[in-house]
Amino acid sequence: MKRASHLLAIDIGNSRAKFGAFPIDHQRSIGSHDTEPATIVARSLDQTSCLADELLTWWCSLNVPDPVSAVVAGSDPETREQLTQTWPLTNCPPVVIANHKQIPVSVDVDVPENVGIDRLLNVFAGGRMFAANRPVIVVDSGTATTVDLMTSDQTFRGGSILPGLRLSAYAMHDYTARLPLISVDDEPAELPDVPGRNTTDAMRAGLFIGQLGAVRELVNRLATAAADRFGETETPVIVITGGGGRQLTQHLTDAIFIDSLALHGLAMLGQM
Repeated sequence: MKRASHLLAIDIGNSRAKFGAFPIDHQRSIGSHDTEPATIVARSLDQTSCLADELLTWWCSLNVPDPVSAVVAGSDPETREQLTQTWPLTNCPPVVIANHKQIPVSVDVDVPENVGIDRLLNVFAGGRMFAANRPVIVVDSGTATTVDLMTSDQTFRGGSILPGLRLSAYAMHDYTARLPLISVDDEPAELPDVPGRNTTDAMRAGLFIGQLGAVRELVNRLATAAADRFGETETPVIVITGGGGRQLTQHLTDAIFIDSLALHGLAMLGQM
């Protein structure tokens, strides 16, 4: 029996690179509600020189043929260039998404070329998957947290950028004399109790509840802007992604979580 063909998508962020293998089904598009990648794996960028080797080792472990196409993007252009220069899958050279004009989304901001590709991939994928003919607000909780609006006419209207959980934790530790470094990689099942009765608990409450409060306020203001400034008559769909996104989703009404949303956007572009 012939093994399924796959599309390879790679999203290189500020602290991690994510690889995704998407089975190609010619009867339906990648990004349908009931389609998922065969696998997604995140790799730390502590040693970016090893990324090509890690990609090859991971792909070989899947025991599938070489991908029929590969698409690469990311917010770290130096690491992205290093990977493409040492690309290990010689039978499938990658397509690099490095310009906003490569993504079928209009960009209505002051300087379109300065918008992070990951932000545009997020709204592109979120709109296609969950918000046909409706505005969409995408929250990406990563090294930085972004909260962005795309109106129903597929126009990116901008948004907000704030420090993510890990960045905030490092800032408190690095710029104070006695505050410890709080790990935010393992998200608590529930929000921390307040008031925090010791330094660590007080920091956790500030980090997690502060992030939730900021995101909730930004989502509400973007939803108001969608109606008042851009004439939207339907409530925006709220899509959450990123490493800290699962916990945020639990506390935002009607929010949808999807892992690695930008990676899905890349795979959609690859299939197109």
